[in-house]
Amino acid sequence: MRKMSLGSFSAVLLIIGCLNGWTEKAIAQTVIEEDKLNTNKGIYWAGSGFPFSQVAIIKDTLVDASLGKVVIDRHGEGPSDFSSFIAGTGPFSSPFPGRFVVVSFWGSKIEGCFVKMVIQSSPNDGQAELKQLVPKTIQLGLNNQILELSRNEATKVRSFKSDYTYKSSQNGKEINRSSTWYMTDTSFAIDGTAANFLKNAPKKEIRMRLVFENGDTRIVPIGKGTVENWSQTYGFNSACVPSK
Repeated sequence: MRKMSLGSFSAVLLIIGCLNGWTEKAIAQTVIEEDKLNTNKGIYWAGSGFPFSQVAIIKDTLVDASLGKVVIDRHGEGPSDFSSFIAGTGPFSSPFPGRFVVVSFWGSKIEGCFVKMVIQSSPNDGQAELKQLVPKTIQLGLNNQILELSRNEATKVRSFKSDYTYKSSQNGKEINRSSTWYMTDTSFAIDGTAANFLKNAPKKEIRMRLVFENGDTRIVPIGKGTVENWSQTYGFNSACVPSK
């Protein structure tokens, strides 16, 4: 029998330890408490603090019970101020004139499926009508078909506005200015048929059309990572009906 040297034995232990570490990382799962998904009072600009484009297990806040799965996506547009450009955070860093952000929640729970859109806007002039920010329908291009989801009329549309300050340059000097940013929170109806479309979506970035109450439309991309995870989040309760 060939004898193993102490150095070789240590190397094997190191490899085993690394493999165990990789296994632990591979099975690590993101968890989010159900109460943290409650957006009735609004959310921070750009959904700061949420995990994005990854499956999160929804846990009961009081007991260790799994209630569902969700994947959260976000898209931002607008100018970058100097600090956000350096940090690489762009329009997600904070409200700033001309910025527009969509934070979307996709998933299923024991009581059914859900899709929620949080729209945030900081207009150049600080003025916005909320009907410009309330989506009436969303349309998604999936496998050469269009899936249209209508607003859930049983769920109240919530709206918010808040003042903020930002830095601006005037005559070569940096000064503080104030303005207002706006936010709406809209839920959409989704059944088992729609959930099945999402579960079988092509594993790539897709485009979504937001159709607002005033007739305006906006095209927003949904990231590849989010789309890939729809199969898991809507697989938790693919029928989209309350569990018995």
